[in-house]
Amino acid sequence: MTSAYPAIGDCAVTAAAMRAAAAIIEESALPGLSVTCTSREITVQVSGHAGDPAGRAAQVGRLARIAGTQAYRDDSQVTAYSQIKAYGQARGIPVTIFTPVEVRTQPGSSGPVPLAAAPGGQVSAVPDGKLPHGWRWVTELDDQPATTAGQQAVA
Repeated sequence: MTSAYPAIGDCAVTAAAMRAAAAIIEESALPGLSVTCTSREITVQVSGHAGDPAGRAAQVGRLARIAGTQAYRDDSQVTAYSQIKAYGQARGIPVTIFTPVEVRTQPGSSGPVPLAAAPGGQVSAVPDGKLPHGWRWVTELDDQPATTAGQQAVA
């Protein structure tokens, strides 16, 4: 029979994760982080109200260095979603650090259509929201893309 409450060992591991998370917060000196700790991992979100997109990305980078890793851009292949993300460790506990970044859109006949950039840099609308292989979402971290009447939509 399983219990609705964690085993004592799980509580001790979760407490250790909380102490490791506190060390990350103290070392970074960043206010307003959203931190979740379980017996398996620590998740740190740099929320949207923590600054502009470039500032939030820099904060993820700072936290990543503390966790012994580097931040990278993580674009969803199946929906118009992008984030700056890092996987690292704090005191041997896996740490995920991220901040979402808004995907740029252009008006479409049935609402906003996300924009993506091809490997060569050409920006196109992606009406189905599925990112083609090798492409990346155009986000608020990018300069405002120029839209032209002749843009090709990617199906």
